[in-house]
Amino acid sequence: MPSLGLVLDLSHTGFAAVLSADGETVLASQVRQGGTRHDDLGDWLESLLKDAGSGGGWKDLGWICVGLGPGSFTGIRIGMAFAQGVALPGKIPLHGFTSFEALFLSAPEGRAAVAAIAANAGRFYLARGLEDPGVLTSAEALADAAGNATVLTPADASWDYPRIARHALSSKRDARKPYYLQLSAAEDKAAADQVARGS
Repeated sequence: MPSLGLVLDLSHTGFAAVLSADGETVLASQVRQGGTRHDDLGDWLESLLKDAGSGGGWKDLGWICVGLGPGSFTGIRIGMAFAQGVALPGKIPLHGFTSFEALFLSAPEGRAAVAAIAANAGRFYLARGLEDPGVLTSAEALADAAGNATVLTPADASWDYPRIARHALSSKRDARKPYYLQLSAAEDKAAADQVARGS
């Protein structure tokens, strides 16, 4: 009988947590630094499962919640591909959450806040609340939007893994579709090439 759940997000600083099956108790967790390559992802998660008391490893997982972005294109793809690779063969339910949701769910309640995640070229992904889908914006627009509100960033977050898990498990968000908010460099180039060919 599966007895554990996994929360995984590599779209920014990167974190993973092994929770009890009901999602209420954190049994093991770790936050990674931004820029980590994640080429040891399997070993890292297996060590967390062992720290949580899992003798059976992946087969002990009853569900997986994975971060969909926005954030690092590479981190999003690695995290989602790994989660799908574990979930699909084992028929483990897979649930998604956005970087914005993780930030707002981990923030102190009752405080005005905006969520900001660094993008490329000095821009930011910005959301003004849990239900806000977010936009890609400039540093100046972020400062205007923030005003006197607290700016929530992944680097400063104290992740509330149970809240993130409960939200993801109840939201029914498609965990197979990344949440980018902008084109990747390859997609941007392909779109520019198509425009050039058409003109």
